[in-house]
Parts: sequence; structure tokens; C-alpha cells
Amino acid sequence: MSKAPAPVVLVSNHAEVVGGGEESLLGLLGALDRGRWAPTLVAPADGAVAARARALGVPVRLIALPMLRRPRLALLGSVAALQRLVRTTSAVLVHANGSRAMAYAGVAARLARRPVIWHVRIGERDPLLDRVLGRLADRVIVISQSVVRRFPRALARKVRVVPNGVDLERFAPRPPSARLRAALGIPDGTPAVVSVGRFVALKGYGHLLDAAAALDAERPGVHWILVGDGELRADLEARARSLGLAARVHFTGWRDDIPDLMALGDLLVLPSLAEPFGRVLIEAMAMARAVVATSAGGVPEIVVHGETGLLVPPADPRALAAAVRELLDDPGRAARLGVAGRRRAQAEFGLARHAAAVGALYDELLSEGHGGL
Repeated sequence: MSKAPAPVVLVSNHAEVVGGGEESLLGLLGALDRGRWAPTLVAPADGAVAARARALGVPVRLIALPMLRRPRLALLGSVAALQRLVRTTSAVLVHANGSRAMAYAGVAARLARRPVIWHVRIGERDPLLDRVLGRLADRVIVISQSVVRRFPRALARKVRVVPNGVDLERFAPRPPSARLRAALGIPDGTPAVVSVGRFVALKGYGHLLDAAAALDAERPGVHWILVGDGELRADLEARARSLGLAARVHFTGWRDDIPDLMALGDLLVLPSLAEPFGRVLIEAMAMARAVVATSAGGVPEIVVHGETGLLVPPADPRALAAAVRELLDDPGRAARLGVAGRRRAQAEFGLARHAAAVGALYDELLSEGHGGL
């Protein structure tokens, strides 16, 4: 007689999809072995995260997670509600996606005498909070060796590196859409470069526009498709106009058809100044697209320079422009890098591999009898 799947509670930092962290959490929910695990998702409010989890057949509970910087009595009510959920679902463990989620999940799990995992997706330190949450956690999942450096040696025994996974079927090679190309206003036969990410300072889009201007002076006509949004969008649009690039830089906002947009590009560029992982690189590699990226944070753990793409120093627009030109001028090499990138994505970064690694960590925790006071 087969055992029933073990209930687990996963807690999301955000109600909306605000970055790769939520995409990765949703990917995990979809890929976990349902014969072994029965996930319930806690979201801080109704929104895209909850809606997409429900579409995956995952039960969702809404429990507010007030900001930690403004403590108030509501925090205690949220911890109590989360503790009750852990007990009423008979969850064998709690998995917190992010620091705010971990603050609530860590206390609730301890009160309910369950083990708890803290999933960390950024490399910036918060010394006091890191110490507190690290003590609460039975395990800390980090997404790259770069993020390991966030934590002191005292926590090393708890830290496990589990790279993010990507849906290799969704991000599969496909021919570019002539309709989509025309809708964006990109003429047939002109080269196009794609970037995907939030328009915030650390993503380096100002340097990307400077690189675009430098390339345009030597190789006119390249179009740039910038997929995303954020606090710097208006500034970046103004900068593109001032550089004379308004007709060739296309700001699309956030889109659901990112694979189709990637298919329009001859290559993908990631200009980040700091990058804990670089999920979009794997998505592009899975689509057999060559990539040019900065050697920031966890990026060199994904892109093998000269084999699956080209790496340049952060904040160096001329180096970025030179690498882009190198691949645009040699489409045969770009194609070879793309093929090698897809092989690497399939071997190392598939969603099934990611979910299996997380499931193995669940088993490890349970076998050790973690949790309790």
C-alpha cells in the first residue's frame, strides 16, 4: 500500500509576481512530486501568485505578512494563523520563500514543532536579520555559490546550494513570429537584441543603453527589445531618446509571451551590476540563444565564457557593445554558443532537476527529525 503524500506548507513573500523569486516558487510548486508531497501555498494577499498556484491545483491560504520594519500586533495574529495552518494541514515541514516569509514561518514552525527551510534568492546581507532567521532555520537553500557568501561560517552546515530550475518545454527553441516582430516595429532582416528584467539600478540598464549607443555608432540599425518595468523606466526611456535611439529601443513592459520575445532576438544581454543568479540567462540558453552577460555574482556559475556565451565586466558599456557586435558579426558562432547553452540548460537547470533536489532536502530534514523547541 503506497503512502499518502506528505503535506508541506510553502510561504510566499509577495502576492504579485515581482521577480524571478516568485516565478521560481511557482515553478517548484508545479514540479514537486505530488505522489510524495502535498503542497499548500500561503500568500500574503490575493493576486497573481495565488491565482497561478490555484491553476496548478495547489490549495492557497491567504495570511497577511505585515512589513517587519513596522512591527505591530498584527504580526502576532499572522504568526498564530500560520501556526494553526501548519497544525490543521498536518504539514511535516514549512518552506519560506524569502526573508519576510521566513520571519513568520520560522516562528510559526517552531511553535508548531516542525522543521523550516529558508529559501534565499538574493545576496545582500542583513546582518541582524540573517543571524535571527539563520538560527530559526533548519536548512537554508541558496540559489548560487555567490549567495553562500551572504552567510557567516557559523551557518555553513545549514546552507545548501540548489540552483533555480526553468521549464524547458516553455522555453524551447522556436521560429520567430513575423507578426510579433511587425507589432514591435522591427523591420525584417535587422538584428535584434533582447533583455529581460526589472528597471532598477542594479540591473545596469543605463550601461546597456550606453552600449547600444556605442554599437550604433559603428554598426547602425540594431534593435533592442527591453522586456520589463520598474522605477527607472521613465528615466531609461528619456535616456534612449537623448541618445537618438528611441526608434530602435523598444520598451515592452512586462509580458506573458517572453519566450516569443526571446525568439525574436539574435541574442540575449544581461547587463547587471549585481546578480545572485540570472534566471533569464537559463531561459535564453534553453531556447538556444547565445547570451552576453556581465560577470556579476552568480552569472559565471551559469554562463561558461566562450562556450555558452560571452562574459564582460560589469559597468563597462564598451566591453558590452564589443561582445554584442562580436556575436552579431559572426552568426555561426552565436548559433554554436546557443546550441551549447541549450545542452547546459537541459543538463543542469531543468525544473524537474530543481524540484528533485528540493524534495531530497525535504527527505533529509525529515529523516534527521528536525524541528521542535
